Amino acid sequence: MIRRAASLLLILAALMLQGSTPLTPLVAGQHGALVYPLPYRMPEPQTSWDLELIALNLLNQERVAAGLAPLMPHATIRRAARAHGVDMFAFGYLSHMSRDGRSPEQRVKRLGVRVRMVGENLAYAQDLRAAHEALMASAGHRQNMLLPEYRLVGIGVIDGGPYGLIVVQNFSD
Repeated sequence: MIRRAASLLLILAALMLQGSTPLTPLVAGQHGALVYPLPYRMPEPQTSWDLELIALNLLNQERVAAGLAPLMPHATIRRAARAHGVDMFAFGYLSHMSRDGRSPEQRVKRLGVRVRMVGENLAYAQDLRAAHEALMASAGHRQNMLLPEYRLVGIGVIDGGPYGLIVVQNFSD
């Protein structure tokens, strides 16, 4: 039986551009998922290995402080997270559903990863620290980050320079 984390939520750390208001959903996507329009599109967004390592360290510091084992980075799950983040920035949206209707679990499994459960956190913020703090301040996202059953993580950080960044955290067992 496939178990999913209680929270496949998304957070919009709308700290973009000095205190702009939070993004509101424009439409419900074709599969019922909320789709949030981004104020900017990046035609060729770039992933940031350095920011991904920092995000992993911040996440694991929280887990260790909570008495949990650190998550192990998983290259293929990271590939799924990066691809989804790049697509969202390129097409100017934020949603757990891909434009082709795939869920986080489907994106991870399509790459051949055999897992029982997949959770996802999304953040759009001016910088990595703001994204991390917003995720930790949200009960559902914090639950994903601190779920003891999770052992693996793939983190994609898509750096839009002055347009902020998107963080995709995919968790699995």
